[in-house]
Amino acid sequence: MVLVLALVAAFIYLAVFFLRRFSRPQGEQNPHLKILASTHLGNGRFLYVVSIGTQTWLVGAGEGGINHIADLQDREIIDAMILEASKKSAEMPGPGTLPAFQALLKKFSGAPERKEQNRLENIRQRRERFKRF
Repeated sequence: MVLVLALVAAFIYLAVFFLRRFSRPQGEQNPHLKILASTHLGNGRFLYVVSIGTQTWLVGAGEGGINHIADLQDREIIDAMILEASKKSAEMPGPGTLPAFQALLKKFSGAPERKEQNRLENIRQRRERFKRF
């Protein structure tokens, strides 16, 4: 009885955790203002590469506020960051949407995605087994 109660409590905790993580309300996105890269430095401190139009800056954020560190001028690095940021935004689900539960299981289990041909072959094998009954 106690074990069942503990399992139900753990399930509720995990459900709330995933709902909070994947359904964060996001503000209206400005297409001209982009965070190209970020990194956590520890103790609530972060570095961001921020782009507005053709200008790009390196800024630091922490408990004391946001500070300008440097202007970035190297177009090759900036273009590479823009490409990487666009790839990441394409992979992430839209704001307020939850990813499919099956996709989450695949992500955490590390199971490789099967190709369409393997799926068709699997369906054919199941159909043959079913016909035998």
